Amino acid sequence: MTPAARQQRTRDRTAIAFSNVGHACTHMYTVLYATAVLYLPQVFDLPYGELLTLSSLGLVLYGVAALPAGWLGDRWSQVGMMVIFFFGVGVGAIVTGLANGPGMVFWGLTLIGLFAAIYHPVGIAWIVASARKQGMSLGINGVFGNAGNSVAPVFVGLMIDYFSWRAAFVIPGVVAVAAGLALLVAWRRGRVADARTDRVPPPVREPGDALRVFLILTVTMACSGFVYAGITNTMPKMFEMGLGAGPDTSYTQIGLLVGIVSGAASASAILGGWLADRFSARSIYLVFWMLQVPLLFVIVSMTGASLLVTALLALSFNLSFNAAENMLVAQYTPARWRSLAYGAKFVLALGVAGLTVILAGRVFDAHGGFDLLFVWLGTAAIVAATAGALLPGRRRPVPLPAGAD
Repeated sequence: MTPAARQQRTRDRTAIAFSNVGHACTHMYTVLYATAVLYLPQVFDLPYGELLTLSSLGLVLYGVAALPAGWLGDRWSQVGMMVIFFFGVGVGAIVTGLANGPGMVFWGLTLIGLFAAIYHPVGIAWIVASARKQGMSLGINGVFGNAGNSVAPVFVGLMIDYFSWRAAFVIPGVVAVAAGLALLVAWRRGRVADARTDRVPPPVREPGDALRVFLILTVTMACSGFVYAGITNTMPKMFEMGLGAGPDTSYTQIGLLVGIVSGAASASAILGGWLADRFSARSIYLVFWMLQVPLLFVIVSMTGASLLVTALLALSFNLSFNAAENMLVAQYTPARWRSLAYGAKFVLALGVAGLTVILAGRVFDAHGGFDLLFVWLGTAAIVAATAGALLPGRRRPVPLPAGAD
């Protein structure tokens, strides 16, 4: 391998490493509040549902702002946008942790959502262009994202029980700012760079497939955002209610259970990446969407160990097709518009997530549970499975370039 090739390989690996860290951060920081809000009613003397909705604008922006973020990633710099991402979510987390009332909590969470919107359109496009094994790289990247979901509830529970709920936001905020500084230094020293062309050429596309895939993914991605947000943002409360949590139950225990379920489910992202390199996206979509349907309809009736198992399976199946979905977007979008395409995708998936939190809070305050919400989630899974059946099958595989690993 030539010195130039070795340097490029190092840059690609550094890009993938920072992208993976960014994925963990964006998922961790956007769900810190889902566990913290269990404690905040006694701090601000407001009902759970009302406090839960304080995160709604941030979660809407988490989706909506992905489109301009993707455009900037394509037109300006992927690395520069990632630096802004780390600094922005860090500052938002610190503001939330220093809040003296619900209003400041609202603005801190809104900042987190606004800057977290940068990651998915820019970070995913960056890793797709840098990776030589796209399916597996996206699968591993998905593990990092779900690791953020897993760590968040445990970390928040520990902070609430042994330190302060404020530390649950301030400490991650400082870490994110430090990561932003590290990426900025690596960028300035030439150790990481933008990736504007794919390391692996895309497969041959048939006429009309691009529009067909775009229309289908519009439906499935909206459903995916709805179902994923519904599961992850209600899981702490469902566990508190369904596991017989009493006054002596600590927030660390609840957070640990949520973390264990989320962490175990993350293994499905690697499985999904492995499958995405070997089978058609259509097959992956159909199987894993259909497997979710019965679980979503019955999860609210479960208690004890059956609740934990059902939540684990539902979340695992929801994560299993993410690599295939991201590969589809990459295959049917020119590299120069890749971040913008991912931005459009996450406007749907993450924008819907913000609305889901509002819906979940209102359903809970009105009915004392999430039964109606999960009926809607199950229906969304049926719609997504039906749409997924219309995806094109796998085209001819393209061999990896010589020397790729």
